[in-house]
Amino acid sequence: MNFVKFYTVFQLKSMKQLTSSTAILLFISVVFFAQAQDSGENLFKTCAACHTIGKGRLVGPDLSLVYEKREPDWLIKFIRSSQKMVKEGDPDAVSLFKEFNQVPMPDNNLSDNEIISIIDFIKSSDSKESGPAATETITEEQKSDTLVTASLIFSDELLKKGKALFYGYEKFSNGAPSCVACHNINDESLIGGGKLSFDLTKSHSKLSAAGIGAILANPPFPVMNKALNNKKLTEEEINAITSLLRFTDQRYTENSQTSNNNLIFLLLSLVVAMLMMVHIYVFYGNRKIPSNS
Repeated sequence: MNFVKFYTVFQLKSMKQLTSSTAILLFISVVFFAQAQDSGENLFKTCAACHTIGKGRLVGPDLSLVYEKREPDWLIKFIRSSQKMVKEGDPDAVSLFKEFNQVPMPDNNLSDNEIISIIDFIKSSDSKESGPAATETITEEQKSDTLVTASLIFSDELLKKGKALFYGYEKFSNGAPSCVACHNINDESLIGGGKLSFDLTKSHSKLSAAGIGAILANPPFPVMNKALNNKKLTEEEINAITSLLRFTDQRYTENSQTSNNNLIFLLLSLVVAMLMMVHIYVFYGNRKIPSNS
């Protein structure tokens, strides 16, 4: 009897310890998962400058269901250094690079676990936004945002403000450096521009208004992010710069077409002139010289 009682007590204690251990492990797992989700969400804030989850293309592709389209190892390598994969000739990486106007995605030093946490955040976002009703709502919101952006881009006042901000005639409200310090645009300005970073003349064609706005609001490029740290641009300033870049891109395209037409006209003129010279030479060489007799 004493043995049975002892065994029963021992078994109850073991079950309590097991239940307690299981509860602790479950709690740790939940906390770890929550921290991973938070980490992924925070890390994705940089990605959000160029990508959306279920809201369509931006500078780069929509990342919804990307984990079903590519293997985890491929995603980890691509997110860490897409350009390395492009240079190595990975067919999928090269195809994406060409499809999205050859805009390079910045490299980073994220660990495998950090990249996996971003992918997990994308999965959780997909599960929250699943369903036809959500997709329809997002589409309507996107249409509304596009219309607002378009109306701002065509504002002459914003265009003037954008040029003043770009060249530093007017200071950004939060003390951000002028764009001309690092960038150039081909607008026939006597001042010129910086050569430290990309020429932005054709940026609107490559990035779209939404892409430019997203990058200015949350820069994914390390140097730009550091320059704008705690110096965020206002919505009006972002729209003004976007307006300038759209105008510059459009005018550059028109000037290029005009230059091409002028070149074609010049070449045709040269061809006609050469034909006339040959014609004159042939007839002049075969002309009859009148005799003096």
